[in-house]
Amino acid sequence: LHRTSLSKSADEDIRSKQQAQAIYERFRQAVRDGRVSPEEDRRDGLRMFDELADRYVERYVKPRGLRTAADIEYRLKPLREFFGPKEIVAIKTADVEDFIGDLRKPRVVNRQADRTLSPASINRRLAQLRHMFNWAVAREYLERTPFRRGSATLIRLFREDNKRRRRVSEDEERQLLDAAPPLLRAMIVCALDTGMRRGEMLALTFGDVDWTNQVITLRGETTKSGRTRMLPIATLRLKAVLEWLRLDDANETKGDDVAVFSNAAGEPVRHFRKAWETTILRASGHQPEWEKGIARRIQSNQSALA
Repeated sequence: LHRTSLSKSADEDIRSKQQAQAIYERFRQAVRDGRVSPEEDRRDGLRMFDELADRYVERYVKPRGLRTAADIEYRLKPLREFFGPKEIVAIKTADVEDFIGDLRKPRVVNRQADRTLSPASINRRLAQLRHMFNWAVAREYLERTPFRRGSATLIRLFREDNKRRRRVSEDEERQLLDAAPPLLRAMIVCALDTGMRRGEMLALTFGDVDWTNQVITLRGETTKSGRTRMLPIATLRLKAVLEWLRLDDANETKGDDVAVFSNAAGEPVRHFRKAWETTILRASGHQPEWEKGIARRIQSNQSALA
């Protein structure tokens, strides 16, 4: 128990009694010399929230190879903006409540004004902050977390209403498929017939498709739950789409390491937001603004040549 506590304070992996004794004497000498206070010693030099965030990334997120490592800075951005210049020991429950109040204010989202975050979005930010403080307490950087006082919970997450109230109708499905370009149409069919998430589809390779048993394997490292799932190729149109996607521009079969959702040259799809939004507009009977702009320029050029 003492060795474990000393290991956390020194942030070293103590493997022998002699090593533990040396670290202990080093701490004692530092206190005698007035070079560090017990509280500063426990925090191991941490003072500001930004420093805690940096250490959390380097010593918790990255070493464990978490799936969130790729976008951890994006997740930490709102926390750094609000708590970054604050000392971690000075962050109280009232500060977290102020943070929640700030999150609930109307803001510009995707260039749209007066948008508010959903309870789920606020909860994701609070859950990240709570975990960081719990980790800091476990490492003995802090004595307490602003989320709790003893056994009492001071900050609670919001109730989320995630119940789905409707499904895509047959008419909406037909309109989407008619309006979508070929590659996006294939993605829509795959999403409708398997229920795969966006990230799961983009991570899928032809090596994950069992053509003999007509099964798609979603690898654990690509799924939200971290667990491997098996999905049947249950419809003829899904089978036809996968067979079409497997052919390259020379009408040859793509390799097992190639992404299922790739172009004829085998280059994987990375983003399709613009194509999706354009498809939705066309399916709804609207012409995208960029198409209107092109039409106006063509008409202007034709008038100039007349």
